[in-house]
Amino acid sequence: MKSRAVAFVTYGQLLLAFFLALCVALHPGFVLKSDEGGMSNYGIHLKTFAPYTLSLGFPMLLSFLAARLFVGEGDSLQQFRQLLRCYAWLLILTLASTYSYSLNSVLRDLHIVFGAALVIFQMIASVWMYRLLRRRLDGALLAAELVGFVLAVLTISGALHVLFFTQVLTSGAFAVLLVRSALTLDDPSTVAGIA
Repeated sequence: MKSRAVAFVTYGQLLLAFFLALCVALHPGFVLKSDEGGMSNYGIHLKTFAPYTLSLGFPMLLSFLAARLFVGEGDSLQQFRQLLRCYAWLLILTLASTYSYSLNSVLRDLHIVFGAALVIFQMIASVWMYRLLRRRLDGALLAAELVGFVLAVLTISGALHVLFFTQVLTSGAFAVLLVRSALTLDDPSTVAGIA
């Protein structure tokens, strides 16, 4: 039943936003300052450890479950299942590397690699989802994703310090494209036209 798959994708993204907002409410100082940090700061502090874990854990689990429920023929469905699985694995790697990244430079660099891989994946996946959807709103979301990607590159290179804003922008645009793609692929008449 593919409509359950759409619900899993949607709930995963909503829960990510909810628990991340809870982290910010519990400790805004980590990310709302001139030299802002990133989401991972919430994973290494006792006060925000649980909501941070849930913010990535729910979309990871629900993406895996949704990928199993999107069944059928066609390249678009197969590619979307792969997209969901890849996204879930990158969330696992990012989450797992968060807890120890502050211990030494090797673990920090490993966490940065996983975080960068997630951002690059979201950019590439957003292009694919835009090509699937091709509506004006989707173009605006892809543009937001691209702006976030550029800001991420500038932040990693040290030219800017807007890591949290970048993560929220790229994750938000990606989330909306992901849900819209799931809704599109849930409609058999649409899938027949794009397969």
